[in-house]
Amino acid sequence: MANGVLEVLIRPDAFFSRIFSEEVSLKVPGLIAIAGAIFSALTAYVAAGPTVKLLSGAAGSSASGALGIIGMVGAVFAFIFFILIWWLIMGGVFFAISAAFKGKGAFKRTMQATGYGLIPQVFSGAISFLLSLYYIPLVKVPVLTSLTDPAAITRATVQLLNDPAMREYLQVAGLVTVIFLIWSANIWIFGMKHARELSVRNAAITVGIPVAAWIIYTLATAMGLVGVPGAA
Repeated sequence: MANGVLEVLIRPDAFFSRIFSEEVSLKVPGLIAIAGAIFSALTAYVAAGPTVKLLSGAAGSSASGALGIIGMVGAVFAFIFFILIWWLIMGGVFFAISAAFKGKGAFKRTMQATGYGLIPQVFSGAISFLLSLYYIPLVKVPVLTSLTDPAAITRATVQLLNDPAMREYLQVAGLVTVIFLIWSANIWIFGMKHARELSVRNAAITVGIPVAAWIIYTLATAMGLVGVPGAA
């Protein structure tokens, strides 16, 4: 298993050439996706802390326990989101784009390659989790006195997101995401080459379109270019 992980990380072309000569299996890719989803959930739970504290301050101690469930909901959503977006939808996008290049091979092969390409995302998730443990406790949560004033909630949310520790956390985590996503993209290119019988050029286009779009979104979010709805 360890040798296989190392091979897919540093020699993806040889790795996919070998595994696609065998029976297609989604067991290991599925476990990889679950591992990434776990780290995503843990990070979401920690990152929800300032929001829970913000709302609890306005709701009062009687409602603070109920608001604490926000972190759990966020963790569950992040777990599902990771598997849904990074494995199922990303694999579907690869399959659809590669069809324009007359790609061959069953959808299951594409899902297998996509799952293996998530290994760098597991590393990224682990680092992001550690970053959240460091930065989130440093965030200064603004005071919110009312949950019935939408303008006040928006101002407090903007203030929270502009906190220096929060800004630095989002920027560093965003940079980590981009670096490891590029690594995943390199794996996916060779995965699509063998799973869909494409040239390297066509496989690079297949992978490059959605990955480039996600990188742009990630950097825009990290730089604060994606704002809070309703904020001036």
